[in-house]
Amino acid sequence: MASKWEQTEELAKKHDQDSSTWLKLAGDGDKAVIVFLGEPFPREVCFIDGKYMPFDEKLKAQGQKPSLRVALSVALFETKEVKVLEQGVTFFKDLVRVRQKYGLEKWAFEVQRHGAAKDPKTTYSILPEHQLTPEQQKEFQALPLQDLEKLYGPGGGEPGGGGAAPGGALGSYDRKETAHIDAGTAQALMTQLKTMPREAVDRFCKKFCVERIKELPSAQVEKARAFIEVLASEYTAPAAATPDRDPFA
Repeated sequence: MASKWEQTEELAKKHDQDSSTWLKLAGDGDKAVIVFLGEPFPREVCFIDGKYMPFDEKLKAQGQKPSLRVALSVALFETKEVKVLEQGVTFFKDLVRVRQKYGLEKWAFEVQRHGAAKDPKTTYSILPEHQLTPEQQKEFQALPLQDLEKLYGPGGGEPGGGGAAPGGALGSYDRKETAHIDAGTAQALMTQLKTMPREAVDRFCKKFCVERIKELPSAQVEKARAFIEVLASEYTAPAAATPDRDPFA
């Protein structure tokens, strides 16, 4: 039987988790059963002075190298509370394989941490826990997502660092930014996207609210590159036939 100390520790973890926007798996063996919701939210960052900073030209000039962080909206299986799970590229690549094999909308998954706090060798496992009924699938997918634009925009919080992160939204890039990317940048993005199926290109256009790649606002270039990296991890099939509306025109 667990001692009062152990019982109280578990309750403290639960209350800390319930009060947080982010899904925190802070210690070795911590786990949660969750349902993944919506699209991934990628961003290129540098870890400086204990917090993540958006990677920009200034940091690039200083010789800093970016890393990819991916935020995902998830719902706790038992309570249906929507949280934000943030992980690196290794976790995301594992999630892509799980998505291809099981389909994220059809299952609740157990995510478990393997490694103590601040251990750089920490890994996370993802295992299917409960297969969802069609009714449960509809219920979870109807949950309102976290406002990642607000969370990661100027003044927003940051798990583990407290710093501000670059703006951007889960499928909502509708700011009135009129300066478009230059021809060279547009060509580079199109070259990457042309290696992917039509679905990936549609997702890119929908996410950034453009019909043609060259209409991408110049302020969104870094976010676009990060999102293309996410898409590249998901898609390996050749691009589908060109439709009536050509986004590369």
